[in-house]
Amino acid sequence: MNIQKALAEFITFGEQRDSAISVIVSTAANNQTCLYTLTKPVLIDVLTRCLHKEIDIDDLELWANVIESRDDINCAEHEGVIYALSNSEQMGELDNQKLTILLELLSI
Repeated sequence: MNIQKALAEFITFGEQRDSAISVIVSTAANNQTCLYTLTKPVLIDVLTRCLHKEIDIDDLELWANVIESRDDINCAEHEGVIYALSNSEQMGELDNQKLTILLELLSI
């Protein structure tokens, strides 16, 4: 699996996510061109799946931290949401109410 496929699997919580994590961990996160762009439909899907307990909230926070830390993932359009998900110290602990609010804001 190449890094671009690995990023796509990781970000979409695909079936090969565990294999993708191995590839991502072994690949430098900086000095690379954008290999994946986080889109609104993917973000809404991930948040909805978390709200429906298909994705653990702790996994969602880790997911957001990885997205925020990698230069090869373009999340500029949704950087506020990613920041809110990855910085529970400043934004407060994630819960279903906050996920619902984020989804409502994304629907505007």
